[in-house]
Amino acid sequence: MTGKNAREQPLEELAEMFKALQDKAKTQAHVIKKFQKFIKSEGLFSHAVNCFPYPMAAFKYDGDLVYINNALSDKTGLSIADLSKAKHSILNRITDQNFQILDAVENVFLGETAFLSNLSDPLAMFIGDRSDKKISFPSYRNAVFFPILEDGNQITLGAALFMK
Repeated sequence: MTGKNAREQPLEELAEMFKALQDKAKTQAHVIKKFQKFIKSEGLFSHAVNCFPYPMAAFKYDGDLVYINNALSDKTGLSIADLSKAKHSILNRITDQNFQILDAVENVFLGETAFLSNLSDPLAMFIGDRSDKKISFPSYRNAVFFPILEDGNQITLGAALFMK
């Protein structure tokens, strides 16, 4: 390999990697847009969203939870009934290790979607105060935070979807 080719090859490899990152970001954005459309047409409280296999929560601007799906309830012991009995704000439960969640929650109401990775046990935010569960969920380290749009594309809620 000549000197010029030896210098160009790493740049070509980097260019390919950046292209792959761009493609991944486009795919993620496309998936979220489809999910937003689905929620808009079927409703947040639809059977399909409730049975979605990934833990999901919806929250108001102040961080108060208004909805959790079955997957999140099964993991944490928090139920929809708990949300109607007492306020449960995720903003009060953000740790130093998960401080990036605060920005994601705030930015959702500015219309932004955030893909977070390497979170430190984010599902622990959803374990109720009176719960005896002290379970850790180290495999759930990634999340996407996105706005939920109503008619007229007004942002009324934010959503968090957690992934392994």
